[in-house]
Amino acid sequence: MNYSILRVIVLLLFVGKLIAGEPVMIWVEFTDKANSPYSLSNPHEFLSPRAIERRQKQSIPIDFYDIPVSSQYVNTIVAETGMELYYTSRWFNGAMFKAQSADVTEVLPQFNFVSFSEIAKSKVPDKSEESGTQQTKDTARYQCLNDYKGGFPFSSNTYPEMTADYGSAEGQVTLVNGQSLHNRGYWGAGKVIAVLDAGFRAVDTLRAFNEMWANNQILGYYDFSQARQELYQGHSHGSLVFSVMAASIPGEYSGVATAASYWLLRTEDAASEFRVEEYNWLAGAEYADSVGADIINSSLGYTVFDDPSQNYTYYDLDGGTTVVARAANMAFSRGILVVNSAGNYGTQNWRYIGSPADAHGALAVGGTNSEGNRASFSSIGPTPDGRVKPQVMAQAQAVSVVNTMGAIGNANGTSFSAPLISGMAACLWEMFPEASNKEIQQAIIRSGDRYLMPDFYYGYGIPDFEHAISFLERKTEDSKYLKLANNPLLPESAISFYAYQHEVISIELINSSGQKVWNKGNIAVYPGYNEIKPFSDIAVLSSGMYLIKVNFGHRSELLKAIKF
Repeated sequence: MNYSILRVIVLLLFVGKLIAGEPVMIWVEFTDKANSPYSLSNPHEFLSPRAIERRQKQSIPIDFYDIPVSSQYVNTIVAETGMELYYTSRWFNGAMFKAQSADVTEVLPQFNFVSFSEIAKSKVPDKSEESGTQQTKDTARYQCLNDYKGGFPFSSNTYPEMTADYGSAEGQVTLVNGQSLHNRGYWGAGKVIAVLDAGFRAVDTLRAFNEMWANNQILGYYDFSQARQELYQGHSHGSLVFSVMAASIPGEYSGVATAASYWLLRTEDAASEFRVEEYNWLAGAEYADSVGADIINSSLGYTVFDDPSQNYTYYDLDGGTTVVARAANMAFSRGILVVNSAGNYGTQNWRYIGSPADAHGALAVGGTNSEGNRASFSSIGPTPDGRVKPQVMAQAQAVSVVNTMGAIGNANGTSFSAPLISGMAACLWEMFPEASNKEIQQAIIRSGDRYLMPDFYYGYGIPDFEHAISFLERKTEDSKYLKLANNPLLPESAISFYAYQHEVISIELINSSGQKVWNKGNIAVYPGYNEIKPFSDIAVLSSGMYLIKVNFGHRSELLKAIKF
């Protein structure tokens, strides 16, 4: 195509419209990555050494989706339409542009290398209307943003010594038995968490983050939103989320992963809700991948928008339809553990989880109160394709946080249960550095107190990180799981299991209505393999399905059984 002629056509179309039109954000996808100067044989040109190492550890190949987009295509779009480039996406082979009129979408199909385009945001404020201090335009921000080649502040031998001085955060840690990792000395050292959020007000000045700055644990930040406010003077939501993981005030407060390192990435524009924020999330996740992040914490969710034509229905949240769910799945496929808040729709008409919590690759975290009972606002499942979501729960009501005034307060929402799980996942991964993201995710899920009987309110329940440790240590491999011999249940049926210490246990039978109908206590067990036959007196019980609950000193395990 003669693009000089096309440019004349574009200009003629826009005469008289540019002044009257509202600026818009437009997403464009390309047909291929032709004429790329990058090669799969030289990934160091577009991925950091740490990103490559993460792939190698998990045997994940570098592929077509990792190659940056064609700069020729991007430059042609900019030159011929006058649009401004915001960022590009390797994974989706596309780019986000700012245009002075939505009419440009009429012309984009005429470029033979454009496969798809849509208006991602129907109104963008002019710079004169924007609030807050303007950031200097950083050229790297508008490209692949994969230039981080810096050193890493901590190795497993150099991180600061941590002590379990939780202060007001103690309850939210002990609810998931997080102290089991901390008491072993694991606080997330050597792991990198990317926090995708709406802003991080005062993180640069609060005393709670002094150690983060002093130890170079805040690796950097980028703003993918269109807000253009100074990151540390913008919205406070990300600051509160960050504090759950990273804040430290000796004797008063401790986050759950104070030895981890962090990237602070703004993808959300809290002043509005448009699909562009899903694409911002994609760009942020891609950046997290390129700099070598291990975990993405996202306390964000998308269902409906300011432009109703962009709204999702419940049936769109099938784990792979929404823009942001597809992005989360891509991040997970790159070896990143994606942790996302389930949402706070529980008392609203929607009720269900948002996206990307629905994503196949996302660990969706619901919320409880301090006693472990579901908070009424916590979004529920299932997904429209029948999957269990949320998958796990953590405290989301009256969560202890450090606010932007530097004071310790409480916050509500699954926005704050997600970072509890993200931070503890970093500690778990530090203990098992050779584990894959899938293994870490599964260990957390399988440690849930409802793992054998999940539901759509609690998912697999509240994780117990002592159990998660056991799974990854292979101490609960198949030969050591709780097993029931002779099912259907008979008086001579035996339970076998592995015990870690001498203790006294009890056993309960729970019927399908949730009622405890039988129990036996004071059963002594010994370190190693045990086999017991406690059911000699069950003949009087009705036929039906039962749960066998075995209560150890600090945990309970469940088995399903049937009695004829």
